[in-house]
Amino acid sequence: MVQSKKDLFGAVFAEFLATALFIWIGCGAAISSNTWHSGNSTPEVGSVVGIAIAFGFGISVLAYGIGHVSGGHINPAVTFSFLIRGEMSLASAIMYMLAQFFGAFIGALFLYASVVGLTTGCEGNSVDTIDDGANERLCASSCTLDADSGLFMDCGPPFGLGTNVVSGAIGQGSAFIAELIGTFVLVFTVLMAAVHPSNGSGPNAAPIAIGWSVMLAHLVLVPLTGCGINPARTFGPAIVALFFGADSFVRGAWVYYTAPFAGSLCATLSYEIIFKNVPTVGEED
Repeated sequence: MVQSKKDLFGAVFAEFLATALFIWIGCGAAISSNTWHSGNSTPEVGSVVGIAIAFGFGISVLAYGIGHVSGGHINPAVTFSFLIRGEMSLASAIMYMLAQFFGAFIGALFLYASVVGLTTGCEGNSVDTIDDGANERLCASSCTLDADSGLFMDCGPPFGLGTNVVSGAIGQGSAFIAELIGTFVLVFTVLMAAVHPSNGSGPNAAPIAIGWSVMLAHLVLVPLTGCGINPARTFGPAIVALFFGADSFVRGAWVYYTAPFAGSLCATLSYEIIFKNVPTVGEED
């Protein structure tokens, strides 16, 4: 619990900084892994694993870094759980969420500055003039192919900065359920591994379990939704990509701003109603 204005400022800034770094790490890995493709549009197993590891380990590292300052939420859905459990005031929760959303925007902005040069050579060229399969896929994913000339034009951020999009292979309802369950796994792990008074992990191991939950969610969801489970993670890259020419508000955008909060609510209710007061193994009656 934040006890003073000074503590609150430090906690809010920690959430801002950690979320910015989380976006740079995770979405940066998504962009980098996409450059390894040989032109095939289907996600490769190695790329999905690499993305999942980056997001999962990124959360673990950052939670260790700021957990003692702010609790290491780095996700509005996690903050929402602490709000409805009464662990945070409404004002503190709003400040946390604003810091997370703004941090995601700044992190995406720095990521764009880091990778903007990747599309150099795309604009004004055709598929036939780009002899590298990976670069062809980069241009196709980041630029508009002019129907008349057959040339790549209006190139935006490389791979849309890893913006989340619901796969055309699944319906938006399925995407909502998938994102809800992925967020449930994350928030439930936070509550059971870091909050529950009788958890077996202890405070020093909780960030590892939380990072693994994020990694596991990405292994399932990257090919389906890109794996949001964090409204700030979706918001930052989408806004920056939009600013620099990409159409980032596309099919299923609403899923990423509703399902995480629904998943957080379900996980919190499960914890409060079922698990919070259930005697754990080894406790005496």
